[in-house]
This record gives sequence, structure tokens and C-alpha cells, in this order.
Amino acid sequence: MSSTLKRVVLRVVAVAGLCAAAAGCASDVAVPAGDGSVPHMRYYGGPKSPMWPGQ
Repeated sequence: MSSTLKRVVLRVVAVAGLCAAAAGCASDVAVPAGDGSVPHMRYYGGPKSPMWPGQ
């Protein structure tokens, strides 16, 4: 009886993992909002200007 329960739990975990992977792939493929002509860059911090003049 416990092996049947283990199989069911394993199957539920596997299906949940596949759904999560599919959702991640779908979000990567989805077209971003906006005009689409220019990709939007995110600024994550750090200096906005070069550290030294030769850069």
C-alpha cells in the first residue's frame, strides 16, 4: 500500500515540475509588452558612467 502512495506522490511531483518548466519556457517565449522595436534594458545598480576616461 505504501508503494502505491509513493508512486502517486512521485507522479504529482513530476507533473508539478513539468508544469513549472513549461510555464518558465512560455514566459521566455512570450513577446514583451511595448512596441517591440527597442529591447528594454534593466538597470541593476552600479556606476552609470565609466570608472575611468578610457572606457
